[in-house]
Amino acid sequence: MSRSASATGTTTLSPRQQAVVVAWEDAERTLYGYMQEPPAPARAALVAGDTSAVVWPRLGEYFAGAALRAESLFLIGMTMQELHGPTSYDLGHPVVTVQSATTATVTGCIYDTGTTTPSGAPGPENLDGGAGGGTGQWVLDLNAGSWKIVRFETRSVPKC
Repeated sequence: MSRSASATGTTTLSPRQQAVVVAWEDAERTLYGYMQEPPAPARAALVAGDTSAVVWPRLGEYFAGAALRAESLFLIGMTMQELHGPTSYDLGHPVVTVQSATTATVTGCIYDTGTTTPSGAPGPENLDGGAGGGTGQWVLDLNAGSWKIVRFETRSVPKC
């Protein structure tokens, strides 16, 4: 991961920066938590007609707009292909690179073991198959007192 300030690191962050990093970390942990759940129950719920908001209700606490749609589609793709989420991940040390009163950008790199098929083979590349890192920027907006990821851009790297 990109090595810089973390909410749990030794670098001193302003209270606003700490709130942004904690929100980003909570969002990513929630996403990984959903990725690590067995796919069969979520797949059955989706096939039965439940929406992603019903199947993964906490996503809306941490993601909004385009980011919420992208992560929902990602989880739907994983679930429908019956992929298993990464067995481990490292959020690295994200840093707040840009910040205003209501918008912040987090830069970092996340490393994980990648998704796998039921047989243990790496999942498709577009669904995080194979171990590796994802470096990028996540834009968070402050809305009703909560920081939420509203858009992001990442690219794969072999190692953070």
